[in-house]
Amino acid sequence: MTTDGGAGRGPDDDTNGGAHGSTDGSADGGPDARGNAADSAAGGPDVRRNAADSADRGPDARRNAADSADGGAHSGAAGGPDRAADLRGIRVIAVEQAVAAPLCTRHLADLGAEVIKIERPGGGDFARGYDEAVHGLASHFVWLNRGKRSVVLDLKAEPGRRVLRRLLRDADVLVCNLAPGALERIVPDEELARLNPRLVRCYLSGYGATGPYATRKAYDALVQGEAGTITATGTPETPAKPGVSLADLAGGTYALTAVTSALYARERTGLGKRIDVALFDVLLEWMSPLLLAELHAGSAPAPAGLRHASIAPYGPYTTAEGQDVLIAVQNEGQWRRLCRMVLDEPGLLDDPAFASNSARVRHRERTERAVQARLSLLSTAEVTERLERADVPYARLNQIGEVLDHPQAEATGRWSEATLPDGRAVRVVTSPLHPHREPPGGRRVPALGEHTADVLGELGLSRAEMDALLTSPAPRSDALPADATPTDGPPADALHADAPPPDAALADGPSADAPPTDATTAGTPSTGASSPSDGSSPSGTSASAAPAR
Repeated sequence: MTTDGGAGRGPDDDTNGGAHGSTDGSADGGPDARGNAADSAAGGPDVRRNAADSADRGPDARRNAADSADGGAHSGAAGGPDRAADLRGIRVIAVEQAVAAPLCTRHLADLGAEVIKIERPGGGDFARGYDEAVHGLASHFVWLNRGKRSVVLDLKAEPGRRVLRRLLRDADVLVCNLAPGALERIVPDEELARLNPRLVRCYLSGYGATGPYATRKAYDALVQGEAGTITATGTPETPAKPGVSLADLAGGTYALTAVTSALYARERTGLGKRIDVALFDVLLEWMSPLLLAELHAGSAPAPAGLRHASIAPYGPYTTAEGQDVLIAVQNEGQWRRLCRMVLDEPGLLDDPAFASNSARVRHRERTERAVQARLSLLSTAEVTERLERADVPYARLNQIGEVLDHPQAEATGRWSEATLPDGRAVRVVTSPLHPHREPPGGRRVPALGEHTADVLGELGLSRAEMDALLTSPAPRSDALPADATPTDGPPADALHADAPPPDAALADGPSADAPPTDATTAGTPSTGASSPSDGSSPSGTSASAAPAR
């Protein structure tokens, strides 16, 4: 529940609303403390720069890679600030699928980070196969993966695992939403922390890494069911799941916050950290008002459909033409203005049944009947004009198609262009992190494996080694049957929950400026440059594929 904000308050509003140690990083607070702390953890001021510049990458490789993934457009719109440069120079390795982790990393890309998306051979992120709504590509994939670089790695084979270790060795952030422990059987987190102390490691899962539910398959609706959000939605007779993937979206958003916070902390400490984000935990946080009511008052408000469980009047009301207008009365000032200036029924203010919000909720049926009886006599235009004049909050109940032409979205640049793998420009929603429409031609949606060769080249592999890795059959690991799943979406081929860790230790891996010593002997990454619309659209069910991020 929100309170009426400071903006747009009327003369009778009773609530004003509102905007809902040292940082020098050293004991002596010296001017260079932050830089020294970071340099110390990274092995000296030039170590990370030299590692990144090795294999002929050059000092601007990360910036150039990010520019390539987003169409080369980093300048602000209409002369505004460089809205996509806050995380420029940050490299993110995303071992992800479906929604939760891809949402987090999409927004990291929106902020300028270079995001390398690891996808499995033969299908990639199974969200590629959800539908074909966007010129043959899945709407979820287009939404969540523009601005990323797609690299195909077979994580069931040792060459693919070595490449992943090499990438993580020079990365700033790892984001993963495979089943709990799945990635750690390839790259144990403790070894990652030793290999790259500056790495921020974010693991998303359904229920976290511990507890009785830790190993459960956890998809959005299942987590919502456990957390109570479904029975809190709809009506007591007909519970309903929200029309968007609430658990996934919440988890991805909290992961984004945790990652950016960890990067900020790294500026002081020089060290990365492990982050675990459980979708269940996030939904419990969002369910707090209902849980607290149940805990302390003995019962939570019953779900009220389009109404509000704790506020009245609040919800849709039908005008004389049969159109619905949503009205949200948040305080007594708005209630008084509604009665006097919209309903033209000042006598309602003298009825004890309507004397406070609590009273109106207790007498909800009477309250709703009184408001509806008057509004049903007025045209939609007259209702909205009166609500506007009285400064009572209201909105239209739009269909999805009507949102496409919403005047607010048009005025504030909420529609931008993304580029599909075939070069076609499509209309997409502008990132909410950007105040303006994104420049035309930016934010490319990657084809499966489109950037595999480029990224392998940046690691220092020769053309012959890359050709062998991309084309040679790979010896498979018997330790990694396909069974584990990410935390959201339908089941995927990933890593078996009880597989032992691989023999190779991160600490003994190849140096940052040398390719894997036997990369030419095995591995099955594919450049996969063709778009899903021409037959390479992944189904997400290949039994031979390793997990994607």
